[in-house]
Amino acid sequence: LSLGNVKDVFVGARNGKYRLLKIVIDNEQLVLGSSRRPVGSWEKDYDSFVLPLLEDKQPCYILYRLDSQNAQGYEWIFIAWSPDHSPVRQKMLYAATRATLKKEFGGGHIKDEVFGTVEDDVSLNGYKKYLISQAAPAPLTAAEEELRQIKINEVPTVSLGTFGVLGSEFLTYC
Repeated sequence: LSLGNVKDVFVGARNGKYRLLKIVIDNEQLVLGSSRRPVGSWEKDYDSFVLPLLEDKQPCYILYRLDSQNAQGYEWIFIAWSPDHSPVRQKMLYAATRATLKKEFGGGHIKDEVFGTVEDDVSLNGYKKYLISQAAPAPLTAAEEELRQIKINEVPTVSLGTFGVLGSEFLTYC
């Protein structure tokens, strides 16, 4: 699989020229399916830019530029769209090229990665849910939860060592 025309487009994208790039596989090549330049803030543009590009039976990649920057430049969301009803061969082809595409684009530019099989997964609301889930602490294993309950139910005990010298004299005196 070759990179087709996308390498040149990536240079302009990393410089902030584009808000969105839709990358598709055509004749065994990764090619630019469509692009959009920024209009409003990233949040205002998001749903009206991303959702119309999603096809029911056709996987694609969407690189979506945020307004924030890191040391490498603009930060991007990497969206992997793989609807349930798309052909297995297509899904496999996209899954196999994902790492290559991210590497060629520049992994340091990608802030978040979102995978979607239905529109709700990759909508602005879906992305915000993803961010909340990433910020939440990881669920405890059964063993960790059991230890947590034991610690909650433990009664603090006082050892004789806590009383020091005076405590031992007191005990001898009694």
